[in-house]
Amino acid sequence: MIHNLWILEKETGRPIFHERFGTIEAQEVLLSGFLSAVFSFAESEISGMGIESMEMGEYILVYCFSHGLLFVMAADKEDSVLTLKTQVNYIKHSFLEEFPIISKGGQDFLRNWDGNSEVFIKFHVILEDLIKSWTDVKFTTSIAEKMDILEVFQQLFSRISKMTFPLFKKGTIKQKLQEQLEDTIKYHKHSLNVEELSQIYNSKETFLDVLSVNVFNPELSAEKVKAILHDLCNSTLFVLKEYLGSKQFSEEFKKHIHPYLKQDWNRIRDLGLDKFLIDYLP
Repeated sequence: MIHNLWILEKETGRPIFHERFGTIEAQEVLLSGFLSAVFSFAESEISGMGIESMEMGEYILVYCFSHGLLFVMAADKEDSVLTLKTQVNYIKHSFLEEFPIISKGGQDFLRNWDGNSEVFIKFHVILEDLIKSWTDVKFTTSIAEKMDILEVFQQLFSRISKMTFPLFKKGTIKQKLQEQLEDTIKYHKHSLNVEELSQIYNSKETFLDVLSVNVFNPELSAEKVKAILHDLCNSTLFVLKEYLGSKQFSEEFKKHIHPYLKQDWNRIRDLGLDKFLIDYLP
């Protein structure tokens, strides 16, 4: 069960937003400062990257950082950490989408903000709807399986991007890839809504950032997720093979993708994704 959500200014620990669903009670400003300090300490003294989660008694705290803000969720220790990470990441996307002034203004907005949290009051309703929808589908949707599928394909797309970016200066492949992906995405509009599609398509960093897909959507089955992401992955590799030729494509594939397939093969096989990889192999 999710008990609390805090959105904090990372540098100062100032609370931007807070919602309490469960039993954790504490003085908001003091607790906000503590949560921010723990993250900053881990970032500067231990890992260099902050922390993703930590246990406190019977609760677990899950962190997510973006645009100068910390998103911290408190839940029961027995809850799946992977599910909680996906939930807090989705909350982050929803908050920044609802308040683009933060993502566009960044530190300038935070420096000039007067501390009035009423600015963000409408997010309470959005958050309550999200929590309710997750509770309603908890026992009818294989959320964990879908998250695993997304993670496998994200690993594939990240490695495919290493094959593609060096080619952008040498020809028109970037345009071809964009056209191919746009056509494939349009074909699957009936399964993913427009907002989700706009979130997963970002040609500046990686061709597809699939981790923001709403795995809590009860109408989006695991098999549907597999089929859509397989189609998108296959479309990208088709363009690459056509552009590079069979020999060079095979060399690049073995260099960038084979090591990951070997490393994560057990999970790939258990998820039933091995049958899709036949289409990818050179």
